[in-house]
Amino acid sequence: MENESSTSPAAVAAPLAKPSAEINLLSPKDWPELAPLSLRLVIMSRSRPRTIHSHRLFPSATLVVPENELADYAHIPLEKVTIPDALSGVSAVRNCILRRFTDDAIVMLDDDIAACVCMVSLRCRKLSTDETLAMLENSAYCARGAGARLFGWHQRSDPRLLQRNDPFGVHHWVGGAVGVVRDANGGVPIWDELLKCKCDIDATLEELMVNRLVFNEARFCFVQERDKNLGGNSLIRSAERIAAEKRYLKRKWKAHIRFESYHSQDKTAMDVSRRQPFSLNA
Repeated sequence: MENESSTSPAAVAAPLAKPSAEINLLSPKDWPELAPLSLRLVIMSRSRPRTIHSHRLFPSATLVVPENELADYAHIPLEKVTIPDALSGVSAVRNCILRRFTDDAIVMLDDDIAACVCMVSLRCRKLSTDETLAMLENSAYCARGAGARLFGWHQRSDPRLLQRNDPFGVHHWVGGAVGVVRDANGGVPIWDELLKCKCDIDATLEELMVNRLVFNEARFCFVQERDKNLGGNSLIRSAERIAAEKRYLKRKWKAHIRFESYHSQDKTAMDVSRRQPFSLNA
């Protein structure tokens, strides 16, 4: 005869049942991705005290500028932190910021961001300051939950480029607005300081190879005047440097990176598969 106590529906379901109080208890111990997360926004600027835009969209951000330019930015109503004048190039500045601040998540922003656009509404619309901050915080939580240390957003505010059935990515490059979430050991990505212009795509590839994931929130995009403003990285950017960094990246990443030309514009593509292909054909 079977042991009724071990085969009855009540007995089978008993080990799975939990008190209602436990079901609704979402503690950081059981759900580490929901633990409180400190977020810092950092605007990086150099030689653009009169053309900076980002402080209007991010009034709670910290402004990072060279020591000898601090007085030039006195009219910007943000907390300011200086870096050595000799520290040049995006890579060196990003590494310095990640060493300087110890927050759980840091979003490093270019100084020419004018708006944040939501591309999944019936009509594309610009987010308010409060909505943008909430979106940044949500993205940081999503990246940490996915196990990614590096995260970013769509690179172009064109809704035709958004696949609405696939709003998140795990292998797209970041730039313009770059988010970093510390891992369980406090680790962060490290930028290659030999690169001063093509450094973000290199950091993305490095993170994909080491940590396998880069979280991309494709539903939102930041609008900016990239590569058109004076100051900033334009002080060291030249055709010769760009060509040299392309050769360096090609030697470093080989088949994982491609440089193409589209409508007379340079295009950089990465070949790093992070999803298994499938087919519906029999």
